[in-house]
Amino acid sequence: MAFFIQFPHPGAEHKLPVNGRDKQWNVGDHARKFLISRGTYVDSDLEPRDDELVFWGEWEPPSRIERRWAKSGRMPEALHRPYWMVPASAGFRQNTDPWVFGPTMHYSNCRQTSSMQRLSTGSIICFGSTIDGEFCVDTVFVVASSEPWTPAQAARVNAEAAFITCTAESLATSPRDANGRYTLYRGATLEQPVHGMFSFVPARLAGSASARFGRPAITLPGLINPASTQSPRGVNDRLSPDRLRVAWSQICDQVLAENLVMAVRFDIPEKRNGVAVIPATARSGC
Repeated sequence: MAFFIQFPHPGAEHKLPVNGRDKQWNVGDHARKFLISRGTYVDSDLEPRDDELVFWGEWEPPSRIERRWAKSGRMPEALHRPYWMVPASAGFRQNTDPWVFGPTMHYSNCRQTSSMQRLSTGSIICFGSTIDGEFCVDTVFVVASSEPWTPAQAARVNAEAAFITCTAESLATSPRDANGRYTLYRGATLEQPVHGMFSFVPARLAGSASARFGRPAITLPGLINPASTQSPRGVNDRLSPDRLRVAWSQICDQVLAENLVMAVRFDIPEKRNGVAVIPATARSGC
């Protein structure tokens, strides 16, 4: 038995810099970016292919704006190429969670109440935001494994250097979070699924004639409630593997019906030379 979690997180798109093409490390509230990265995707035939993909996600380190559009409904206003640098100071900076880059996706800290730290293998975390009265998904995370960790000991986490800097050590810059106890979840992959399920991000080929897209709305009566916009929903309801697999398959079908693909891996963003300028701190916390 495992859980289906509807996980609401801030859905606003990041504000764009007035001048220049680089968005600096975020020190304010979390927001989404429309990102471009090379990665691996599947569609209904589950045959993996590699290409440049565009997708919605969280990326709080710097990014280069490759394109801007006029505001139009749920569509993004900018396309960001993510990158990271060593921070110039130890001051507060936002962390990125969930982390969808590299061979395994991670969920490490955001809104981890005690119940959210005890999710069993095979649980589904559906990350998204309520937009115009609909729950719009950006990451579908299937739990494969978990382990305890604390940001004050970020260097001990078994993960890529980019994750250590951009998420683990970034969380440690918040005094209230540095010594907190969290659970690091690793996501199921296409190569190593759990009960036939794998983690994925709704995406589109960057070379498509209409690559720009709004986040897909998901309808799952009894499991997703668009009116639930604050805390993770479903932490007290254990479901059978069969019920979870049906829900996961329904999400896949709805994503594919929007002319999207399921991205199962993204390249780790490039590390650039120099140091990242951290703006004046606006707030602290995850």
